[in-house]
Amino acid sequence: MPASPAPTYANKRQPFDAATVTNAALVRLVLAWIHLLALGVGLGGVWGRARALHDSLREPSDPRAIKRALVADTWWGIAAGLWIVTGLWRVIAGTEKPTGYYLGNHAFYAKMGMLLAILALEVWPMMTLIRWRTKKAEPHARDVGRIEVISYVECGVVILMVFIAIAMARGFGIPTNRSSAAGVLADSLTALGDSVPTASGDRPIASSPKRTPPPPEPTRGDLDLLADELAMPLAGIDPMKLRSNFNDLRSGMRRHEALDIMAARRTPILSAATGRVLKLFTSSAGGLMVYAADSIERFILMYAHLDTYASGLRDGAPLTRGDVIGYVGFTGNASPSAPHLHFAIARAGAVDEWWKGSAVDPLPVLQRAASRTR
Repeated sequence: MPASPAPTYANKRQPFDAATVTNAALVRLVLAWIHLLALGVGLGGVWGRARALHDSLREPSDPRAIKRALVADTWWGIAAGLWIVTGLWRVIAGTEKPTGYYLGNHAFYAKMGMLLAILALEVWPMMTLIRWRTKKAEPHARDVGRIEVISYVECGVVILMVFIAIAMARGFGIPTNRSSAAGVLADSLTALGDSVPTASGDRPIASSPKRTPPPPEPTRGDLDLLADELAMPLAGIDPMKLRSNFNDLRSGMRRHEALDIMAARRTPILSAATGRVLKLFTSSAGGLMVYAADSIERFILMYAHLDTYASGLRDGAPLTRGDVIGYVGFTGNASPSAPHLHFAIARAGAVDEWWKGSAVDPLPVLQRAASRTR
């Protein structure tokens, strides 16, 4: 097969800007610092308010207890405001994870529900304490006791929110369109294993006793055909200067079986071959992912950890080599400090079984493809 013409990337390249990456990392650091600091101050403030109100009930004649409660309430209000502002900033600007990661995460909605519960609980105490501050009302034992109880409840909800936030940061809450069976590419980001789709065709599940034949091992002829049409999925990167991490161990027990290509966040990801989109997918390991077939539908190409998809990308969409399909990110289990593209290739038996195939080291094929265009 004659070599396909090399794609033109001139208008699609987004050069690596170290200063931009450093500034973005600094913004993430400062926002995370303020967010966590506000959390600690706020929790201490609402707890201190509760304890001061408790002391005022034990010693009604001591005016300092109410003053301590008002001071603690001030810190609680300041911290809550910082907490909300920095939290919204991180979600909307996508400084930690892309906005779509949060909006597609059940744990995020649980966390927001708890925040709304705190705000609802706080309305009456806030109005009552304002009246005390402005001398429009005097503290009443009944109101003091109620605000004390509400404060304890809010402490408990905040602590639970912290647990949910930690779980969310580790990938819990994402609708997982895959099983946990070993060997499923959507989970392990390595070789594709024996599984079958559900009736809806949306996700792999564990195989039934009747197993489909294993995918064929790629032949030299297969790889020659793929090299004829393959190109780097990131512009401006020379595959000859990359190191294969195909056989690197992950979690100390499984092979990587892919190529990690480091790049600045939001660098355009280009379709490495002409073909079609097989599946847009999300997993806790790979984050936002694209599965695509090559032009002869013999190989599955997988792109993982995307920040966002290209506008209009959908299942079944035709692809031309060099088309932008998404942007580099760190969704899934990638580190925010090291955005990259996780690029994998698998020899398929049938590409419509997009979760199944025999893994191929992408780097030698990319290097062979590049050498044919020089």
